[in-house]
Amino acid sequence: MRRCQGGDPEAWRAFLSPLQEIGRRALRSFRLSTADSEDILADALTALYAGGLSQFRGGTVAEFVAFLKAVVRNRAIDFVKRQNRLEAYPEIPTTEAARSHSRDLSTAISEEECLEFLRQEVARLKREDRELYLMKARGMKEREIAELTGRPPGTIASQIARLLERLRASLKDRGCI
Repeated sequence: MRRCQGGDPEAWRAFLSPLQEIGRRALRSFRLSTADSEDILADALTALYAGGLSQFRGGTVAEFVAFLKAVVRNRAIDFVKRQNRLEAYPEIPTTEAARSHSRDLSTAISEEECLEFLRQEVARLKREDRELYLMKARGMKEREIAELTGRPPGTIASQIARLLERLRASLKDRGCI
């Protein structure tokens, strides 16, 4: 680790395979394409090689694994946010696609209304429920949420299940599902 932090290329070569495997496992919950996952992983490892590893302050292997997972997850979250922004503001279609798209405008408005309704429902949640929802929406596993909140994993899993069921029921009542 210290040799990697010092920029030793041989240490990085020896370290690369385990880092990639840890990173791939951290990306599984995002359900991205293989190409996108590999790009995100390459970006995260490049950032670490370029000096990001100096931010690691821990001393144990477990702390380093947690650090690496956090770096990879943050890159994935940034990627997903960029993708969502691109989907929210697609280019204006031209030609025949434009005419067919304008006929589907009522569907797009309905989806936007549903998304806004979901935002409002999440905003109305109790603080604890909203935090659970946001952690789960960011791709965290129940086990990780349990570690952060200090509650048992089974409790977290059932709370999230009930919370999501309530939100689904509200969306269904609204006609969104």
